[in-house]
Amino acid sequence: MFMKGIIALLACGLLTTATAAIPQVQVAAPRQPLRISVDVARFRGGDDKHAFIEVYYSFPRNSLTFTKDSAGYAAGLDMTLRVFQKDSVVLADRWLVPQTSAEAFGDSPVVNLVGLAQVQLMQGEYLFRVLGRDRFDLQRVDSITLRVPVQPVASGDPVLSDLELASSIRMNPPTQNQFYKNTLEVVPNVGGIFTEEQRCFYYAEAYNLVRGNDSADYVLRTTVFDAVGREVLSREKPKRRPGESSVIVDQLNVSRLKTGTYALVLALLDTSGRSLASSGKKFFMYNSKLGVDSSLLTASANLPMNIYMAMGETELDQEFRWLRYEANDIERSNYEQLSGADAKRKFLSDFWRGRPPGRRDEYLARVLVANQSMRAGTKEGYRTDRGRVLIMYGNPDDVDRHPNEIDSRPYEIWSYNNIQGGVIFVFVQRTSGGEYELVHSTHRNELHDENWDREGITR
Repeated sequence: MFMKGIIALLACGLLTTATAAIPQVQVAAPRQPLRISVDVARFRGGDDKHAFIEVYYSFPRNSLTFTKDSAGYAAGLDMTLRVFQKDSVVLADRWLVPQTSAEAFGDSPVVNLVGLAQVQLMQGEYLFRVLGRDRFDLQRVDSITLRVPVQPVASGDPVLSDLELASSIRMNPPTQNQFYKNTLEVVPNVGGIFTEEQRCFYYAEAYNLVRGNDSADYVLRTTVFDAVGREVLSREKPKRRPGESSVIVDQLNVSRLKTGTYALVLALLDTSGRSLASSGKKFFMYNSKLGVDSSLLTASANLPMNIYMAMGETELDQEFRWLRYEANDIERSNYEQLSGADAKRKFLSDFWRGRPPGRRDEYLARVLVANQSMRAGTKEGYRTDRGRVLIMYGNPDDVDRHPNEIDSRPYEIWSYNNIQGGVIFVFVQRTSGGEYELVHSTHRNELHDENWDREGITR
């Protein structure tokens, strides 16, 4: 087993693991919260006992702290990747993603920096933990943990790798290009978010294409399903079998898709139309011109929503964990009794069909905001008090922030004008850098403490 970190930047900078002296004067504060996006794709390894895993990450350049140095302005993200199996660290790597600028960075437009790391692993269940720390403000940290099952590709029936969504793919780049593989430059789209101005590129690999004397052509079918399983794009292309394996690259025009969540499914078919192998990936479309497709929430009552067809059991379990504020005790108990992805797909489909149209998109959008902006240390945003309130009640009508009071701890007061005639929620940060905890609310079903301002926030 081995691991090699590879940093791919969309701006100037060189990979180094050296730690430079930290300048004393900060000249450009971050313009955005430090938020890292992470994705993985699994491919065949160097032998039949290993799989090759690429870990993709991205973050906004203007979420870094820039400081003055002798050459201008500098910033960096200290990255750590750890791979766990059964509570043991089996692989670890650390590297610095440096940035330089001739001018102060504060007013620069949003640019996402993208990179990848590569590992080879044997069969098993692994946890990948990616952590980034601002080089010049060590209190600014973000991390993501992913469960990654690994199954090496053995000889036998045809197999498709995971799909890698990409923002661009081009032929014959320089071999030293950080995103170079199989004569291509594949720049990952880590968040899987596309707009009407972009094309959806994807990359995959097919294995075990030749079996005995079978060398007949096959068909590559590409299909896009909306959130309820309706087919919105589909095409088929005949392919020759160039050999035992093949690289598959293509692009889709997604400009006619409305805002929503979709599943991209790639399938290999024989000449009779029988499926030989398939692989799926969900992506998100934001279309400012066409808006949200309200019909995405009508579906057959008997079939799982196709958004779940591209999701494995780990992703299904994660979504249900997010539903802790939506599901009742009976629903939680029933889900815990389920075994297997098919049963969980059916359960989640029925779960949302029993809610008002649009509820799933609204609820998961709130979870996304909570996870991105309300994380507290290793505690995911949806599990914090502010995250819970945001998910349950939506965005507040007004937020009164007090981050730097002389004689009190930092606190926030959220106001909702249209709930129970008007309610407030008060959150206090009891420890430096810690979670904002709910200490008082006028909502009849929430914590109530009229003395919160005298007892709850005094330093």
